Amino acid sequence: MKKIFFILAPLALVFSFAFVTSETLPIGARLPMADYQMANVKTGYFTSVKQEARENGVLVMFSSNNCLAVEKIKSRTLDAAEFAQKNNIGVVFVNSNEAQRNGTESYDAMKAYFNANKYDWSYVLDAKNALANAFGANFTPEIFLFDKNMTLVYHGAIDNNLNESGAVTHKHLLEALSAVSANKPVSVTESPVTGCAINRLMSN
Repeated sequence: MKKIFFILAPLALVFSFAFVTSETLPIGARLPMADYQMANVKTGYFTSVKQEARENGVLVMFSSNNCLAVEKIKSRTLDAAEFAQKNNIGVVFVNSNEAQRNGTESYDAMKAYFNANKYDWSYVLDAKNALANAFGANFTPEIFLFDKNMTLVYHGAIDNNLNESGAVTHKHLLEALSAVSANKPVSVTESPVTGCAINRLMSN
């Protein structure tokens, strides 16, 4: 593995887009850019989504250090990630906010956020939002779940109520994780996604 020795320099005159640069990955699609290497704040090394996958698949969540929507579902996210790990499904959180690398979404800020929240899974920096573009990811939080064959079986939100955990009636992600871990079909494969727009660069 390659050790991270670089320092992320401040970015000047950067603007962000609130729209996707490609279509969202459809259900049934294979994992794109499986071997794409990203800086992992957990280990200090580079890793890929494929490397983070386990026997039953991999859970990819586009996330942020500074998004209210991410904060609102934090406890639910922790539960889902822990459930995935206990059931041999890899977990990787992806920070694609390239337009904010000189501030709240810098590598150092990611590391501080990771440590403060005591994550036990990989949190990677998606340089130039390349992985987000390949997935067609729009928001944080936004979830993509791949099965053991690296096929997309669920895309969407963690459940059906972003704002109130007590009002949740459908735990989409946990239900999908349960199905994948049991090698069964996922019943609800997609759900609406809302949250903070990924802050892409104007040009890559």
